[in-house]
Amino acid sequence: MRRTLLAGLVLALLLPAQDKKPKTPELEVTQVSIHRINDTVIAVDGSVRNTSNKTYNKLQIVFEFFAPGMKSITIQRGSPEPDILEAGDLVEFHLQLRAPARAVHVTLGAEDGNGRELRVGKSGPYPVE
Repeated sequence: MRRTLLAGLVLALLLPAQDKKPKTPELEVTQVSIHRINDTVIAVDGSVRNTSNKTYNKLQIVFEFFAPGMKSITIQRGSPEPDILEAGDLVEFHLQLRAPARAVHVTLGAEDGNGRELRVGKSGPYPVE
């Protein structure tokens, strides 16, 4: 009995793992522009498309700012208008965020109203101009 169990365990470890397909993004960044207005404010303009078949309420766009060498500086959030995104819809955002010192790149993410992180396609990094 022990030998059969041990042999089964060894065989299971030696079998190749099944290839898992990467999950498709729930949202996709279709356009983004990030530029400094002055030393304290950054303007972020862009659009996001819902590529899933779900509706997202109270959508939050998550911006992670990076210094040279891709060292994370800070994370900020903003909401597009409207903050409800139906399946297949495209929503634009025009936000002004605090300008972190030394920020040279930004990546975009997203969260729904429950704080669940959404998979985002074409998330960056994007340059801060």
